[in-house]
Amino acid sequence: MKEYQPIDTPAQKEALINEFKGNLFEYLVGQLLSRHYKIEADFTRSFGGEIRSQLTHYDHWLRVHEPDLVRQLPILAQTVIKSLIDFLPEKVSKIFVIGKSAGGSHNKSWDEADLLVQSFDLLIPISIKLCKSHAFVNTKSAGIKSFISNYFSSFSEATYFQNIINEGVERRFENMALELHEKAGIEFFGRFDHRWTDAGHSELPGQLPRDYNEIVVKTYYECIKDIYESFLNFKKSNEVEFIKSLLPLIGLSNPEIIQVTCFHSESGGKKYIPKGVHLLDGKSLDGKNTSIEILKLKDNISSFEMQLFGLRLQVRVKPMNKFTSAAFKVNCSIKEIT
Repeated sequence: MKEYQPIDTPAQKEALINEFKGNLFEYLVGQLLSRHYKIEADFTRSFGGEIRSQLTHYDHWLRVHEPDLVRQLPILAQTVIKSLIDFLPEKVSKIFVIGKSAGGSHNKSWDEADLLVQSFDLLIPISIKLCKSHAFVNTKSAGIKSFISNYFSSFSEATYFQNIINEGVERRFENMALELHEKAGIEFFGRFDHRWTDAGHSELPGQLPRDYNEIVVKTYYECIKDIYESFLNFKKSNEVEFIKSLLPLIGLSNPEIIQVTCFHSESGGKKYIPKGVHLLDGKSLDGKNTSIEILKLKDNISSFEMQLFGLRLQVRVKPMNKFTSAAFKVNCSIKEIT
């Protein structure tokens, strides 16, 4: 079983809560769905050994650190079932959990799916998300140094823009490291090393003093500008192909997938109150306005947004983990336009 480091900060606790609740929630949705189709015994038998131990560990941990969530998860899962049933066949023979809680057996051919629903020869992939009301929902995370070449390879200019982005990342990261070392009064030898942490400085941008954090954010802003320019070029070159390339970024790599997002809120001191379910799939996009608007890039913000299919798609540059590494990532998230 995976071991976890001791919790030192609220952010670390929040990260564990999000990981554990996601694993438990996809299992609960699968369980309640199997109960609806009267195949729960078969579904339960598929969970044994290490997978069951993991889920039990998650449940025990959350009961100590976030008991309100444990009480509300079955209620939230039930709201998903009520919305999802209308999108599924009348008869289902098997339900598989293939997300993180399935012990790393996630088949890449199913893209973002967490559940597979089998009806005769038909397999229906389902993505399950649990999110705070009115928040952006994460749909894709990818390394910045292959982001354009992976998702926009149908454009002849993709390699050109990827090279520009990669060169910019290397140059700006080195400039950021130099500027931070000079500000901190630490001798710089071309990279971050033990001297940075030995001097008592954090490797997490959220824990830096404001003037230090501004240097880091400026670096990400400069990088997002390159991605922004590539998007403008792709849209001008071939808008239809550009929109098609964006589908994986909104969580629809597979046009057959059903993306289910369950929203919750806090009210009157009570947390995780169900606030609705949003479903999205390739079929539901048929007939919708296929135009796209790339919104203006704002100064000193490491993200930009665009509007398509009644959604706001946000593209953001972030550190892969610690900002002291040049491994930047691109996070994509969506929010329904209301």
